Amino acid sequence: MRNAARQRRWAALGGATLIVVALAMGSASAASPADVGAWTAPFEEGGSTVPRCKTVDGRIVCKPTAVGAAVLRDGRVLYMNGIESGENVQYAAVPEAATESRNSLSRILDLRGGTPAFGIPSPETGDASNPNIRPEQDPFGVLGVPGRPGDGFAGSLWGMLGGPEQNPTAPPDDPQKNDGDLFCTDMSQLADGRILIAGGTDWYNEPAVTDRASGAPMGVGVSELEGLRSAQIFDPATATYKAVQPMKYGRWYPGTVTMPDGKVFVASGVTKLIKNTQGSQVRRPELFDPAAGTWADLGPQAENSLPLFPRMHLMPNGKVFYAGVGQQFGPAGQAGDELLWTLQQFFDPATKTWEIVGPAMLGTTGGAPQVMLALNPPYTRAQLLIPGGASLLPSPGAWIASNLTQLVTVDAQGNVTNELTGMLNNRRWYSSAVTLPDGKVFLTSGADKDEVVTPGFELPVRQPELYDPETGTWTAMAESARDRTYHNSALLLPDGRVLVGGHSPIWTGYGATHDAIPGVTANNDKDSSFEVWSPPYLFRGARPILAEVQKGIQWGTSFQITTPDAADIGQVVLSRLPSPQHITDSDSRTVRLSFTKSGSTVSATAPPNGIVAPPGYYYLFILNGQGVPSVARIVQVGTTTDMTATTPIYTSGDPNNPPPPSGGSATEPEDSSYLAKPPPLPMGVGVVGMIAMGAGVPARRRRREDDAA
Repeated sequence: MRNAARQRRWAALGGATLIVVALAMGSASAASPADVGAWTAPFEEGGSTVPRCKTVDGRIVCKPTAVGAAVLRDGRVLYMNGIESGENVQYAAVPEAATESRNSLSRILDLRGGTPAFGIPSPETGDASNPNIRPEQDPFGVLGVPGRPGDGFAGSLWGMLGGPEQNPTAPPDDPQKNDGDLFCTDMSQLADGRILIAGGTDWYNEPAVTDRASGAPMGVGVSELEGLRSAQIFDPATATYKAVQPMKYGRWYPGTVTMPDGKVFVASGVTKLIKNTQGSQVRRPELFDPAAGTWADLGPQAENSLPLFPRMHLMPNGKVFYAGVGQQFGPAGQAGDELLWTLQQFFDPATKTWEIVGPAMLGTTGGAPQVMLALNPPYTRAQLLIPGGASLLPSPGAWIASNLTQLVTVDAQGNVTNELTGMLNNRRWYSSAVTLPDGKVFLTSGADKDEVVTPGFELPVRQPELYDPETGTWTAMAESARDRTYHNSALLLPDGRVLVGGHSPIWTGYGATHDAIPGVTANNDKDSSFEVWSPPYLFRGARPILAEVQKGIQWGTSFQITTPDAADIGQVVLSRLPSPQHITDSDSRTVRLSFTKSGSTVSATAPPNGIVAPPGYYYLFILNGQGVPSVARIVQVGTTTDMTATTPIYTSGDPNNPPPPSGGSATEPEDSSYLAKPPPLPMGVGVVGMIAMGAGVPARRRRREDDAA
């Protein structure tokens, strides 16, 4: 369903009249919250009284957006920015973005007191750097070939031929503070509650002609985004990042999965994005050992070609499963062997080899989330829900988003079945999916087209949807207030609500403007705001009260939950603390537990092993017969038992029934283009951007509250 406010808009585009007609097919906004849920007003760091952007040393610096986020073991939320300082591109992204970008900023959001509170980690940009940097230029590194086995198709072929290894990158020792960007990392929750962050971005021009940071009037060159070898750990106890041993391979857009023993598997990503001469993504996976703080190269037998940010999950057979979903176009996410991405595969950690299952039902799906439905005892079957996406063909794939939903079932013997389930109400690309405590799946944000293929011409999808696994159908929910087309995030909070944030789009046509057709296409200014959605189950009666439960739960053991509502409890659920990045959370899992009831005690049986529930921190919910969840307690699941009682997460009001957060505010979004002044020469502002703005026609500089600062 299209937003009612976008029913009929007219705009001129490149001298031709473009008629955009969006037919409203009904709206869920006026329905009862018991049917469609309800949203808080948007809020952001500092509120609307603090300008979203300010000028520091002649540069625009804006509040971070939640491109990636993770719930910490105490209930706070760590989040980080993306495309930091892109606001400073004045003419075109291709020559300027790399030198104008800066390392992403991060923040900690605390909703436990009822009013949004923000903190700054140390250091706020993380602790990554590019260990490949060296003063001299390496011609082979600039070319990116021949490389080493595992770097990509070219490197592995070169190695098979017996050629000497050569690092496929040569990043310059440039003066910009953008050599350790958190942008395009992936995150995993470690067993002890720390957050592992793998990969990232080093920005530079290659070749570089002029550089504004060195005194030139503008940056000229060809942007490069290099995948970092860096890895770092965020410790919630100290709110600090600390670098650990780097990976062997640089990875931009990698995918990570926590294994049954708590080690972390990483695959894919790319060493160089724009000028990638390797012919494919990084082919060789690695394994991180948290106890030693080291990475292990899994060897030539583990090599495989996967798309950027491959969606992967640990399945009941103890193997990592790739269902055919990833981020095909990044841009330049293509590969010479990308037809292999259509094959569903298992990675067997015992043999360190990949096993081909067969072709994915719809070919390779790009720009779609992949979320695991609730696991039920005896945990011999898992199902993956894959809604929407746009790239059903080899990269860059399709442009128009799909409204199809795939359902992939994997059993403990490794049998895989694929089917289509209910169709979405909206065509969706890059939406975020969250499995709720009652087993339904909330889908929010995104666009109707692949924004990376033609940035600036997508229409936002503000209407979320809710999937019911029992009926296989999607139901439209209440509309959110903000456009969140690309680089958005959504995660489950301890009170059963969903935190939605992020919106850090690409410049229109890879030029410098932020809006292609004001009032019609998405607002392509960054949005640092958040909204919180209360699901329908919170409007269907009183919550059950989870009065007491132990902190540490050992696999396979029984444990007791104290609740005055024991007689009415219908479900006991563990939900792993979320850590989505680029709409992907490969560790997401919701585990229903077997239980008995007696008096005021519910006796539940923990998951049997790390295959069902990898070690780490989880929400523990109890739900009554009407499907209403309690406020969760956060427990640690794994090899040991800790009988110490947990404490309530929320500190304001009734901790067993906290209201949604209130007291915050957010800057209103703007719909104006952003181009400082016309370039002195017709250097190009991106092909599509020139059409959108009118070639050679100066665009007005967007006003900001602090232009005079």
